[in-house]
Amino acid sequence: MILQSSDAVRHVARHRRLHHRVAFGYFLALGFHVGVRAVQLANLATALRLDAQMLGFAGTVAAASGIVTLLVGGYVADRLGRRLVLGIGFAGTAASFIWQARIHSLSGLMGSFVLYGLCCSFIDLGANAIGSDYEHCHGVGAMTGLHAGFSLGAMLGALATGVALWCGVGFRTVYLGLAAVLAAVAVGSAVAPLPSRTAEPGHRHRRLGLAGLRIPAVGFAIALITVTFFGDGALENFLAVYLHTTLASGPLLIGVGIGSYHLASLTGRLLASRVLSRWQERTTITAAGLLAAAGLAISVTAPSSGVAIAGLLLVGLAIAPVVPSALSLAGRSAPGQSAQAVAAATAAGYSAFIISPIVVGAIANRTSLRMGLALLITTALADAALASRWPTPDKSPSQS
Repeated sequence: MILQSSDAVRHVARHRRLHHRVAFGYFLALGFHVGVRAVQLANLATALRLDAQMLGFAGTVAAASGIVTLLVGGYVADRLGRRLVLGIGFAGTAASFIWQARIHSLSGLMGSFVLYGLCCSFIDLGANAIGSDYEHCHGVGAMTGLHAGFSLGAMLGALATGVALWCGVGFRTVYLGLAAVLAAVAVGSAVAPLPSRTAEPGHRHRRLGLAGLRIPAVGFAIALITVTFFGDGALENFLAVYLHTTLASGPLLIGVGIGSYHLASLTGRLLASRVLSRWQERTTITAAGLLAAAGLAISVTAPSSGVAIAGLLLVGLAIAPVVPSALSLAGRSAPGQSAQAVAAATAAGYSAFIISPIVVGAIANRTSLRMGLALLITTALADAALASRWPTPDKSPSQS
């Protein structure tokens, strides 16, 4: 009996490690493409002669397209499984980058960004749904640690792209290489072992719909994610352009700058897993918002790239645990409908991705990109204010 029990424990531990590697891998791939794309935007804007407002509008188009798939994606993921959502997401996103490698017109840019938004949101949803499944399946809180995989991937993608461009590789060739990576992950999704999905009786396959907004913790997570994504959307669309045009940085330094930001985010998420096991989420996220505001103030007033990157390091370190903690809260607050809760929170957050590029781009065109990005100091302070009202009592599982 003791031997059988020991074998069972080892079997469970083995599956837990396997499921964690798979979930971490999806976040790694998601982050990798974000890092590559962020560095590439400066070259894409130069090639197509886009000003800040037009680049912001293109980012808004992509985000708006993403909301379309997120509105139905959560139900599809709960009804038909995560594997289908991930396969479509990675394959479609790969196709969008093949298209971007070939565009020479504004209409082509908009078309490729629509396809990107439609499919990338499936990757985002699928990865976070699997993270929530892992937490439920193994009884641990792991979302912050899994999001560290996103930060690691983004760092690697940004650095690799900066080095490739510095070595003379064309930015269109970089897009094709990225598409090949994503296509390989799409194929692998067909056979990857995924954590089981659990549901309470009576909850399986029901639509969460607007009822999710009446769950206080889900509504709170939506508010926090929306505010945070406003800043994320602006940095994702304009950080490379800010380093290139305002601070006269070359492609290698842009890659290092964006990679350093994601390295700091990776460090922040790894540290946050330990911090959250000792401090309440309310305290951790409140402090994160205040530190991020300080880092943004340093970055937007920086006289040189080095000082700006130093400020970005503080931002990345501070803001790292906010979104994964909020998504974990949403997922565990809707038993049996975790993917739909995650989708609702993510879709609401994408509304900020729609607003922030066009708002920051408009301010930049009328004043300067420094002034446009300075708006993000306010959103970081709003994160701190919201976090001070984190739902209590905190019954989240221990972080790992």
